[in-house]
Amino acid sequence: MSARRRTPAPGRRNLSDRVLGGSVFRLWAGHEHPHYAAFRRAIEASQFWPAERLRQLQQQRLTALLTHAAARCPFYQKRFLEAGLDPAQANDADAWRRLPLLTKADIQNHGAAMQAVNFPLERRFRNQTGGSTGSPLQFYVDRERLDTRMASTHRHNAWAGHLPGDWMAELWGNRLDLAADHGVREWLRQQLLYRTLSLNTSSVSRQDWHDFVRRLRRKRPRFLLAYALAAVAFAEFVRQERLSDIRFDGIITSAEVLTAPHRAIIEDALGGPVFNRYGCREMSVIASECAAHSGLHVNSEALLVEVIPTPLLPAPWGKVVLTDLLNFSMPLIRYEVGDVSRWAEGDCPCGRSLPRLAEVQGRTTEFLQLPGGRIVSGPALTLVFADLAAVRQVQFLQRADASVQLKVVPGAGYGEGARETMRSRLNLYLKGEVPLDIVEVESIASEPSGKYLFVVRNTSGTART
Repeated sequence: MSARRRTPAPGRRNLSDRVLGGSVFRLWAGHEHPHYAAFRRAIEASQFWPAERLRQLQQQRLTALLTHAAARCPFYQKRFLEAGLDPAQANDADAWRRLPLLTKADIQNHGAAMQAVNFPLERRFRNQTGGSTGSPLQFYVDRERLDTRMASTHRHNAWAGHLPGDWMAELWGNRLDLAADHGVREWLRQQLLYRTLSLNTSSVSRQDWHDFVRRLRRKRPRFLLAYALAAVAFAEFVRQERLSDIRFDGIITSAEVLTAPHRAIIEDALGGPVFNRYGCREMSVIASECAAHSGLHVNSEALLVEVIPTPLLPAPWGKVVLTDLLNFSMPLIRYEVGDVSRWAEGDCPCGRSLPRLAEVQGRTTEFLQLPGGRIVSGPALTLVFADLAAVRQVQFLQRADASVQLKVVPGAGYGEGARETMRSRLNLYLKGEVPLDIVEVESIASEPSGKYLFVVRNTSGTART
């Protein structure tokens, strides 16, 4: 049996993993995430429901969301009116698709009007993303929705064999996701609850890889969660160093497109199997592979995913459009996330009725490569400017001489102060090793395929237009 087809063996869990996951975690989740357990039990059952019953559940939740948005969100009140859609038609599966697609610019320009009026402040949580499109966004998520997001993530982790209480190594670059490592309280949470061993891959040297290997040998985590290209880079390091003891029972890759050659490199060097995942900060887990590796199962109990054909893409490809069925503080309805995908055909051998995406394209983010051998992760840079309202969109261009040009689409209030802030923040990653120039542009074009690249590598040495 190939590494790709192996299912992680739960019998390898030691006593501390089982105790912490079965007792300590449950007590903590019950106190701080009161909606977690019930939702987790529900989705463990519903993933095997008949497809029609699952569609009925989605329609019920969509109707409730649309009725709420039309009544309490000024932005959607206007959008319903302009689309000629009566809120009473919210349960009409065809009528609601008259609503225009929600863009990142809509969220940037109308975020306040998208929030539900009179929604208690203590029941919502502010979040933000730089996004793979380079357009920074700020949005709100219900406290209850945070609980259901965690439950969805843990269900999808379980498909790779990982359960609460298990240690997991992380090759991640998002500063908002990396666990804190200071203070006794946070140390205890890390040891007893989160149990993650993280390496910030936003800027990695060869010495960093060696240090990470030493930490892996101390904890021996059975699972790895990684940016796809970070996993490839680590796998290549492990092969070059001939490290035969760095192996994982399951590897979850996300944030970037995972190609077949990349999967093969990771599984060969790190033991595999690889479980590909598709997600975004605005929606959390969107879709994941199960042990059958036959497409990515959509998180349908929480999300409604559309793949909409467009003349720019050959059939059956389409642009991905998402609706969060459970976030009421700031609904995201028919949100065009910026990726392209296609549906998988037939049934999955695993028996789940959750629909599957065959594959996802559109996140072909690369690394910036620095002369000293360090690499800087493109996905990690997506949040560098997320809190700057004066910056609407950015793109990095690395020329053949390694110099970096930052293209910026200015927003309101953009000026020299914003330029200096960007330069200062980027210096934390680039460390003065390559020249950096900042250029203001009116817009940033997509690739001919319709994709947007956050980092563009240009071997000709001249900037593209």
